[in-house]
Amino acid sequence: MAMIKLGDLKHGSVINERQIAASLGLSRTPVREALGRLEVQNYLRRSGRALVVVGVSLTDILEIMIVRRGIEGEAARMASGRMSKVKLNELRASIQGMASADEISGDQHWEIDDNIHVSIAAASGNSLIQRMIGDLRTRSRMFGKEQIPSRFEPGKSEHLAILDAIEGNRAELASDLMRQHIESARLAILRSVAGEPVQ
Repeated sequence: MAMIKLGDLKHGSVINERQIAASLGLSRTPVREALGRLEVQNYLRRSGRALVVVGVSLTDILEIMIVRRGIEGEAARMASGRMSKVKLNELRASIQGMASADEISGDQHWEIDDNIHVSIAAASGNSLIQRMIGDLRTRSRMFGKEQIPSRFEPGKSEHLAILDAIEGNRAELASDLMRQHIESARLAILRSVAGEPVQ
Protein backbone atom coordinates (compact mmCIF):
# COMPACT_ATOMS: atom_id res chain seq x y z
CA MET A 1 0.00 0.00 0.00
CA ALA A 2 2.79 2.41 0.89
CA MET A 3 4.33 1.95 -2.57
CA ILE A 4 1.07 3.07 -4.19
CA LYS A 5 0.44 5.87 -1.69
CA LEU A 6 3.94 7.32 -2.07
CA GLY A 7 3.86 7.08 -5.84
CA ASP A 8 6.50 4.34 -6.21
CA LEU A 9 3.86 2.40 -8.13
CA LYS A 10 2.12 4.80 -10.48
CA HIS A 11 -1.13 4.67 -12.44
CA GLY A 12 -1.02 1.84 -14.95
CA SER A 13 1.95 0.08 -13.30
CA VAL A 14 1.68 -3.70 -13.59
CA ILE A 15 2.07 -5.41 -10.23
CA ASN A 16 4.72 -8.12 -10.05
CA GLU A 17 3.80 -10.21 -7.02
CA ARG A 18 7.11 -12.09 -7.00
CA GLN A 19 9.22 -8.89 -7.10
CA ILE A 20 7.17 -7.23 -4.36
CA ALA A 21 7.47 -10.30 -2.14
CA ALA A 22 11.24 -10.42 -2.70
CA SER A 23 11.71 -6.70 -2.04
CA LEU A 24 9.73 -6.95 1.22
CA GLY A 25 11.35 -10.23 2.28
CA LEU A 26 7.98 -11.97 2.47
CA SER A 27 6.50 -15.11 1.02
CA ARG A 28 4.04 -14.63 -1.83
CA THR A 29 0.99 -15.68 0.24
CA PRO A 30 0.72 -12.54 2.44
CA VAL A 31 1.58 -10.36 -0.55
CA ARG A 32 -1.18 -12.03 -2.61
CA GLU A 33 -3.65 -11.46 0.25
CA ALA A 34 -2.66 -7.79 0.55
CA LEU A 35 -3.00 -7.30 -3.20
CA GLY A 36 -6.46 -8.88 -3.05
CA ARG A 37 -7.50 -6.34 -0.40
CA LEU A 38 -6.14 -3.48 -2.51
CA GLU A 39 -8.11 -4.76 -5.49
CA VAL A 40 -11.32 -4.82 -3.42
CA GLN A 41 -10.58 -1.23 -2.29
CA ASN A 42 -10.13 -0.21 -5.96
CA TYR A 43 -6.43 0.68 -5.67
CA LEU A 44 -5.74 -2.13 -8.18
CA ARG A 45 -7.75 -3.58 -11.06
CA ARG A 46 -7.50 -6.66 -13.25
CA SER A 47 -6.38 -6.26 -16.83
CA GLY A 48 -6.43 -9.75 -18.28
CA ARG A 49 -4.30 -11.78 -15.88
CA ALA A 50 -2.35 -8.76 -14.65
CA LEU A 51 -3.07 -6.50 -11.69
CA VAL A 52 -2.66 -2.81 -12.54
CA VAL A 53 -2.47 0.26 -10.28
CA VAL A 54 -5.56 2.48 -10.50
CA GLY A 55 -4.50 6.11 -10.48
CA VAL A 56 -6.36 9.28 -9.51
CA SER A 57 -7.37 11.61 -12.34
CA LEU A 58 -8.10 15.32 -12.18
CA THR A 59 -11.83 14.54 -12.18
CA ASP A 60 -11.28 12.06 -9.34
CA ILE A 61 -9.32 14.50 -7.18
CA LEU A 62 -11.86 17.29 -7.63
CA GLU A 63 -14.66 14.91 -6.61
CA ILE A 64 -12.58 13.64 -3.68
CA MET A 65 -12.02 17.21 -2.47
CA ILE A 66 -15.76 17.92 -2.56
CA VAL A 67 -16.44 14.81 -0.46
CA ARG A 68 -13.58 15.68 1.89
CA ARG A 69 -14.98 19.19 2.31
CA GLY A 70 -18.22 17.76 3.70
CA ILE A 71 -16.80 14.94 5.81
CA GLU A 72 -13.85 16.87 7.23
CA GLY A 73 -16.06 19.85 8.00
CA GLU A 74 -18.23 17.52 10.07
CA ALA A 75 -15.16 15.95 11.70
CA ALA A 76 -13.92 19.40 12.78
CA ARG A 77 -17.35 20.22 14.20
CA MET A 78 -17.43 16.95 16.17
CA ALA A 79 -13.81 17.35 17.35
CA SER A 80 -14.52 20.78 18.86
CA GLY A 81 -13.76 20.82 22.56
CA ARG A 82 -12.59 17.20 22.42
CA MET A 83 -8.93 17.46 21.38
CA SER A 84 -6.36 17.38 24.18
CA LYS A 85 -4.19 20.41 24.90
CA VAL A 86 -1.12 18.22 24.37
CA LYS A 87 -2.26 17.21 20.87
CA LEU A 88 -3.26 20.79 19.98
CA ASN A 89 0.15 22.08 21.04
CA GLU A 90 1.91 19.29 19.14
CA LEU A 91 0.01 20.14 15.95
CA ARG A 92 0.61 23.88 16.34
CA ALA A 93 4.34 23.30 16.87
CA SER A 94 4.53 21.20 13.70
CA ILE A 95 2.78 23.92 11.70
CA GLN A 96 4.91 26.73 13.11
CA GLY A 97 8.05 24.63 12.59
CA MET A 98 7.58 24.83 8.81
CA ALA A 99 9.57 27.98 8.11
CA SER A 100 9.06 28.15 4.35
CA ALA A 101 7.96 26.04 1.40
CA ASP A 102 11.58 26.01 0.14
CA GLU A 103 12.89 24.43 3.33
CA ILE A 104 10.53 21.47 3.56
CA SER A 105 10.13 18.54 1.20
CA GLY A 106 6.80 17.53 -0.29
CA ASP A 107 6.87 14.35 1.80
CA GLN A 108 7.53 16.28 5.04
CA HIS A 109 4.76 18.77 4.25
CA TRP A 110 2.34 15.95 3.46
CA GLU A 111 3.23 14.13 6.71
CA ILE A 112 2.48 17.24 8.79
CA ASP A 113 -0.71 17.94 6.85
CA ASP A 114 -1.78 14.31 7.24
CA ASN A 115 -1.17 14.41 10.99
CA ILE A 116 -3.36 17.51 11.37
CA HIS A 117 -6.30 16.17 9.39
CA VAL A 118 -6.11 12.62 10.76
CA SER A 119 -5.82 13.91 14.34
CA ILE A 120 -8.95 16.02 13.89
CA ALA A 121 -10.74 12.99 12.42
CA ALA A 122 -9.65 10.87 15.41
CA ALA A 123 -10.85 13.54 17.86
CA SER A 124 -14.29 13.46 16.22
CA GLY A 125 -14.86 10.14 17.97
CA ASN A 126 -16.45 8.67 14.83
CA SER A 127 -14.44 5.68 13.59
CA LEU A 128 -16.19 5.56 10.20
CA ILE A 129 -15.43 9.22 9.52
CA GLN A 130 -11.85 8.56 10.55
CA ARG A 131 -11.50 5.62 8.12
CA MET A 132 -13.16 7.53 5.27
CA ILE A 133 -10.90 10.56 5.74
CA GLY A 134 -7.84 8.30 5.84
CA ASP A 135 -8.86 6.64 2.58
CA LEU A 136 -9.73 9.92 0.83
CA ARG A 137 -6.43 11.47 1.92
CA THR A 138 -4.55 8.44 0.58
CA ARG A 139 -6.29 8.90 -2.76
CA SER A 140 -5.52 12.64 -2.64
CA ARG A 141 -1.84 11.80 -2.20
CA MET A 142 -1.98 9.40 -5.15
CA PHE A 143 -2.99 12.28 -7.42
CA GLY A 144 0.69 13.15 -7.32
CA LYS A 145 0.43 16.94 -7.27
CA GLU A 146 3.27 18.35 -5.17
CA GLN A 147 2.56 21.14 -2.74
CA ILE A 148 1.54 24.44 -4.30
CA PRO A 149 3.98 27.07 -2.90
CA SER A 150 1.46 29.93 -2.96
CA ARG A 151 -0.84 27.84 -0.70
CA PHE A 152 1.91 27.28 1.89
CA GLU A 153 1.40 30.34 4.14
CA PRO A 154 -2.41 30.48 3.75
CA GLY A 155 -2.57 26.76 4.55
CA LYS A 156 -0.58 27.28 7.75
CA SER A 157 -2.85 30.14 8.86
CA GLU A 158 -5.98 28.15 8.01
CA HIS A 159 -4.80 25.14 10.01
CA LEU A 160 -3.99 27.29 13.04
CA ALA A 161 -7.41 28.97 12.87
CA ILE A 162 -9.13 25.57 12.68
CA LEU A 163 -7.20 24.35 15.73
CA ASP A 164 -8.09 27.54 17.64
CA ALA A 165 -11.78 27.01 16.88
CA ILE A 166 -11.57 23.36 17.97
CA GLU A 167 -9.81 24.31 21.19
CA GLY A 168 -12.38 27.02 21.90
CA ASN A 169 -15.24 24.55 21.32
CA ARG A 170 -16.61 26.73 18.51
CA ALA A 171 -18.02 23.84 16.54
CA GLU A 172 -19.71 25.68 13.68
CA LEU A 173 -16.71 27.95 13.16
CA ALA A 174 -14.35 24.95 13.13
CA SER A 175 -16.57 23.27 10.54
CA ASP A 176 -16.81 26.39 8.36
CA LEU A 177 -13.05 26.98 8.51
CA MET A 178 -12.29 23.38 7.56
CA ARG A 179 -14.71 23.50 4.64
CA GLN A 180 -13.16 26.77 3.41
CA HIS A 181 -9.65 25.32 3.81
CA ILE A 182 -10.42 22.27 1.68
CA GLU A 183 -12.31 24.32 -0.92
CA SER A 184 -9.31 26.66 -1.23
CA ALA A 185 -7.06 23.63 -1.76
CA ARG A 186 -9.46 22.23 -4.38
CA LEU A 187 -9.52 25.50 -6.29
CA ALA A 188 -5.72 25.78 -6.06
CA ILE A 189 -5.33 22.31 -7.60
CA LEU A 190 -7.73 23.22 -10.39
CA ARG A 191 -5.94 26.49 -11.16
CA SER A 192 -2.51 24.89 -10.97
CA VAL A 193 -3.44 22.09 -13.38
CA ALA A 194 -5.03 24.64 -15.72
CA GLY A 195 -1.84 26.72 -15.62
CA GLU A 196 -3.60 29.68 -14.02
CA PRO A 197 -2.13 31.76 -11.19
CA VAL A 198 -3.01 30.26 -7.80
CA GLN A 199 -4.46 32.87 -5.46
